[in-house]
Amino acid sequence: MERYYIATLHAISLIGHKTVRKLIEIFGSAENVWKADLAQFQQAGLNQKIIDKLTKFRSEYPDAVEKLIKFCEVKKVKICTYYDENYPPILKEISGAPVVFYYRGELQPNVERVSIVGTREPTKYGENIASMLGAEFARAGLTVVSGAARGIDTLAHKAAARHGRTVAVLGYGINKIPSYNKKLLAEIVENGGVVMTEFPPNYNGDKGTFPARNRIIAGLSRSVIIVEAGKKSGALITAGYAADNSRDVFVIPHSIFSPKGEGCNDLIRDGATLITSVADVLDAENYNVDDRKIILRNVIQKAEMQEKLFDAEPTDDSIKKSPPKVELEGEEKIIYEAIPANDFITLEEILMQVEDIEPSEISSIILQLELKGCITEKDDRYFRS
Repeated sequence: MERYYIATLHAISLIGHKTVRKLIEIFGSAENVWKADLAQFQQAGLNQKIIDKLTKFRSEYPDAVEKLIKFCEVKKVKICTYYDENYPPILKEISGAPVVFYYRGELQPNVERVSIVGTREPTKYGENIASMLGAEFARAGLTVVSGAARGIDTLAHKAAARHGRTVAVLGYGINKIPSYNKKLLAEIVENGGVVMTEFPPNYNGDKGTFPARNRIIAGLSRSVIIVEAGKKSGALITAGYAADNSRDVFVIPHSIFSPKGEGCNDLIRDGATLITSVADVLDAENYNVDDRKIILRNVIQKAEMQEKLFDAEPTDDSIKKSPPKVELEGEEKIIYEAIPANDFITLEEILMQVEDIEPSEISSIILQLELKGCITEKDDRYFRS
């Protein structure tokens, strides 16, 4: 029952996380706070505004706790408090750690996590990177954390959910999920992930709730990766929270001519770590991952690359593409046919030719083609059939 009293107290306007914890410290429990009378509040020396808020809320909603319990039962929503055993220990380290959050799914408080964030309006470059990072981190056994927003967040979630676990941190109440997000968030829970929020169930998001959400995204992980961000991107707020709370900030570099990447390049200039692969993060953080023998390819390809790498062998356009050494079907055949025989092409160029295949799946298919002897690779980034 105690967790429902904590959640109810936090739902009162002006009763923030730190205030709730202070009230519990004074009165011994949230239930005692809820049931205390005016004289007890005054004797405890509470601020008059806090006293007014508490007493007014209780008089208007005397059955608030019971209604919350019923809501959680009907909607299959769980509550975790700062005092529970399944509260992620790493989240307690940050300034302003939430005293309570609502969630669906199964919490795994001690797993290794990595946060991936970026713009809501990514370029094709950013889309491909977000998908590949989400998939490859998930394959490595890490839980991918993001904010369930359109763009980079959604792409990272989707890729991670297909290959492992992901956690979506919401900037609104769990009963206020936008229609465009319902399918994604349901899939996250179905695939073993978690959807969570610190905001009361029927709380609508506003311009202040999303920055607040970002501190939790940063707080749940040792590493925060900024995929694509302009100068005013909310992802930079997440990077700021990460730096303020001793998290490592990793950044994907961008063309100096791309406004969508100005925020990323500024972060690198100011001391964030530039990365060009999943391996860069795994090696830097020494994560205890399930399987280090995963595909750890570079996920960065220069979008404006014009030149191609050639062998010493003839590269005349008249060279015929030989049949594959084994019979190929489906997506393997599509990708094989997209890779030329007369020169090497980059992963980015392959992605541009096979838009019907999810970017997060392409690395795995390419590996299978290599193992079957159908294609060759050079310098861990160029491919030829």
